[in-house]
Amino acid sequence: MIISFVSQKGGSGKTTLCVNMAALAFTNGVSVAIIDLDPQASSSSWVAVRNDALTVVSCHPPFLDKTIKSLQGNGYNLIFIDTPPHNSTAAANAIRASSFVVVPVRPSSFDLAATSATLDLIKSNATPSGAVLNAIPSNTTVANSAEDFLIESGFELLGRVGHRMAIQHALTAGLGVVELEPNSSASEEITSLWNKIVERIVV
Repeated sequence: MIISFVSQKGGSGKTTLCVNMAALAFTNGVSVAIIDLDPQASSSSWVAVRNDALTVVSCHPPFLDKTIKSLQGNGYNLIFIDTPPHNSTAAANAIRASSFVVVPVRPSSFDLAATSATLDLIKSNATPSGAVLNAIPSNTTVANSAEDFLIESGFELLGRVGHRMAIQHALTAGLGVVELEPNSSASEEITSLWNKIVERIVV
């Protein structure tokens, strides 16, 4: 199973969702690896803080297929791909290689406007996908209109993740929020998102 996190818009939360999904799978005993295509290497930095065997591999887009085959050959049965923004080549390579694509979207007009480029890439490769409304501010209804926009644009909505300090604290500690605060609202949202992705892939 290969799941990529793709958005042409910077700051959408690709890495945040990627590492939290990886942490959740890892704590459940899944043999998981992250491929970090982003030159900023945020996923790699996050893993470097950890003191366990969660695997991350930095990779240039042209070597993605080779990297995937190497990881699969070494027994990894779940691979997450963290992609950079503003790089259609990296995004297209990741989408082509993936079983499923997750598109994080913040509920702002700029972020929503940028989804069309991402959706075009996904459609051109006919890869199953879904969007996540991410970093939603508390005490606001802005996510409702954003959800309507995404659905009208052709996305399946996988879930919502709020702007949670628990997630930020976990990232700083090199942890997933399910590891740092397993009973928090943030952990519930991440777990719900993961369950939806698994359900979508299995079906």
